[in-house]
Amino acid sequence: MFRRSGLPYLKGPLKRIAGWLTLHRQAQWVARLTPRKHWYRTALAACRLQGILSSWFGGNRILTEAVMLDNWLVELTRIGPFSIPWTITGTDIIEADPARAILYCWIHEPLAEFPLCPLLERGYAEPVVVADPGRITYGGQLLVAGLERRLNTITANLHALSRVRHCLQEGTPVACLADAQMGGPLFPLALQLVGRIGARVVFLWARRRPNGTIDVTFVNPPRPHCESKEAVQENLAFLRAAQTRMLNSLGLQPQPHQVQPEDNVLAERS
Repeated sequence: MFRRSGLPYLKGPLKRIAGWLTLHRQAQWVARLTPRKHWYRTALAACRLQGILSSWFGGNRILTEAVMLDNWLVELTRIGPFSIPWTITGTDIIEADPARAILYCWIHEPLAEFPLCPLLERGYAEPVVVADPGRITYGGQLLVAGLERRLNTITANLHALSRVRHCLQEGTPVACLADAQMGGPLFPLALQLVGRIGARVVFLWARRRPNGTIDVTFVNPPRPHCESKEAVQENLAFLRAAQTRMLNSLGLQPQPHQVQPEDNVLAERS
């Protein structure tokens, strides 16, 4: 084992190796050399190793491991479908009140998009996903971890809210995140829209167990119909508390909540 005092001398060589051995290349090697049924476990092992290496050089091991797993899932899914072990809780929440369209909502965190996988594998209605342009593939679709199927998207921009409204009014479920980045301010506009058009909100998240299985949970927020300003604020308080717990678990410092001036601009344009 290398002593920590000698590790700084390895930074240069390791950076050069990392520059050549990109994650895309690593995923291709895993796909060529490993049976498909072992892709996920191999990715887990690689993420844990990357977390350890990060900690040796003063990085955040927990955050590195979590973020890299998201990246591995994307790269391997681009190559082909593969199995990922998961469990699901709260399917009764999804099936309740079928007369109202569902807005699936959560926050930026590791595995934030993973609940889409069991949602599709269980045969529920496919949501349209509000996604950053960088996550949208050619053809306007979003990769779903482990699956060959793709989901239609709405590009996250100033015109997204009108498209979300249109989908919900037609009864099509929509999935979105309430913040623009991990630990960022929460935006109330989607929740306010739910209240105006008579839809409902379902919160969802994914947590990885130590054995690698991913637990997916669907729950009602405190006020799922967002029927008033106070109801929206209660739901945002629930999300802020979850955001704080997530940041603490990753060794990050939560930032004071700020209301972005863009909120008013978006509201006017919606």
